Amino acid sequence: MEQKLRDLGGSQPNVAAPTDRGEATRRQILEAAGRAFADRGIAGASLNDIIKAAGVTKGGFYFHFPSKEALALAVLRNKQEQWAGRVMSATMRHGSAIEQLDAMVDALIELHEQDPSAQAIGRICQELAEDPEMVPQLAPQFEVWVEMTASLFARAQEEGSVRTDLDSGAMAEVAVAAFVGLEMMSKVEGKPLRPRVRRYADLLTRVFSLPSKS
Repeated sequence: MEQKLRDLGGSQPNVAAPTDRGEATRRQILEAAGRAFADRGIAGASLNDIIKAAGVTKGGFYFHFPSKEALALAVLRNKQEQWAGRVMSATMRHGSAIEQLDAMVDALIELHEQDPSAQAIGRICQELAEDPEMVPQLAPQFEVWVEMTASLFARAQEEGSVRTDLDSGAMAEVAVAAFVGLEMMSKVEGKPLRPRVRRYADLLTRVFSLPSKS
């Protein structure tokens, strides 16, 4: 599971070897871009505004990122890496697979509530997916979360807390797709994400779990 979470970083674009100062500049740009993409999307975010918000020069920006698309992919990977660390920390505090699945859900909700640039992930994926050439670079970001969730469902089946007549991969796809969909609905409707996800998680638990023995 730890390896699956680390894999969320994916392959990195070709950039110069980092220095302390260079890495700090890169982080500033990624954070500024994450906020801009969350607010206005890729098309609506101005590179000049991102450069100004990051407090860097144009030369400093282009040293790290050759284009807005490369920047968007880097923001996506950066956010996924940050989230992976938080999720790993949350799940490793629990022993059973079911408890880890529940902790993963809570950790993701908290990230949405605490990180103003959380919406950047959905907007980046939505906009870049319109370009068929970009899709192969986006797919792994979902695939790894599905694989990680499937591994937890499979372990929950072994532990006797989840139905064994259901495919763990299919259950994981349903869970991840539902979270993404509920996130989008909450954003469009301006409603909080937490109660929606918790209601869905409770429903999923009823469907997937083995009936309790009397």
